[in-house]
Amino acid sequence: MDPVPPLPEPLARHIAWNGLSLTVPPDWQPHDVEHHFLALARHGRTTLECAWQPDPAEFSIPRRRAALERQNRRLPGFTADPRRVPARWAQVLAALRPRLTYVPFAWHGGCGALCHDGVARCNVEVRFPAGPPTAPQVHGTPGTADAPDPPDFTNTSDSRGVRQANGHGAAPAITRLHAPQPDEAALLEAASVLTTLRLHPRHEAVPFRLHDLELSAPAGFTLRDFTFRPGLCAVHFRRGADTLSVERLSPANVVLQGLPLRHWAARRAGLDTREVHARAPHCQPPHARESAFWQRTARRSLLGTLPVLRGLSRGAIHEDGAAWLVGDENKLVTVCLCSTAGPTPDTLAALCASLRVIETD
Repeated sequence: MDPVPPLPEPLARHIAWNGLSLTVPPDWQPHDVEHHFLALARHGRTTLECAWQPDPAEFSIPRRRAALERQNRRLPGFTADPRRVPARWAQVLAALRPRLTYVPFAWHGGCGALCHDGVARCNVEVRFPAGPPTAPQVHGTPGTADAPDPPDFTNTSDSRGVRQANGHGAAPAITRLHAPQPDEAALLEAASVLTTLRLHPRHEAVPFRLHDLELSAPAGFTLRDFTFRPGLCAVHFRRGADTLSVERLSPANVVLQGLPLRHWAARRAGLDTREVHARAPHCQPPHARESAFWQRTARRSLLGTLPVLRGLSRGAIHEDGAAWLVGDENKLVTVCLCSTAGPTPDTLAALCASLRVIETD
């Protein structure tokens, strides 16, 4: 099958999360998000699941194939045998070459692959669940037999942290020579998504784009925590002793409660209003209608209060912060970068320049 071009820009949804990025159809919505797991759904039905993790070890296809067979033995019809995986699915996966090494697999509920990026030193398992299966015919018996329960994609994982699907033991697996052929339209859609799949190394800036928040996390920062709920999108990072927090709050007029932005930022940061400035020469957030910036140095105890260690127990924390109202939207963005190495205005400026609040459905 010829390679399928990626979806046109106006008809695509770009998603990036903690080292993985891809482009999907516009009606695929984030359904379940964890640190190294992302599920997308269309009209409530899961269309794609991705689970990824760093893996510097050599990627041995025979060993990975055997591990997949062992880990998914309860999944009805599961096979990683290249002779039994649907040929059309193998053709779709050709879009991953030569960027990724992969082991294809299929089961009676869909198709997938375990992929390895040698540059990013990372594995990603992708699964494209199929639509509701047609009940199989039992040879020699009139009518239709009960179909096996659909696979249950739970939060369980193996020792490598990749999610596994546990089938329900009540219904026996159907024995067939080959896994069922996937729907052609679904295959073409999967192919267009796979051409955009990327894994990003940690030593580079890592893109994030989910819901209405887009940014590039500075190199070396790892995702520590995140929150997505009405009125708040927040991501928090750590690099050694340094921390970075980004929040989008809305509606801004409710958050501010009648205060000017500088006064609100000062109260939030625990500063005097005179320490918060309306402009910063090194930092110009895009589409900012009104902005506030601050910088301070605080000291904290690192080793406790024992007299013997008192001379070593004080460390300087340099905080750079910014807050701004987003264009004509009723949304507010805050960024706070705390570093032990000294002020980091360039890092904050690069982060703010990459940070955007995007339109959503």
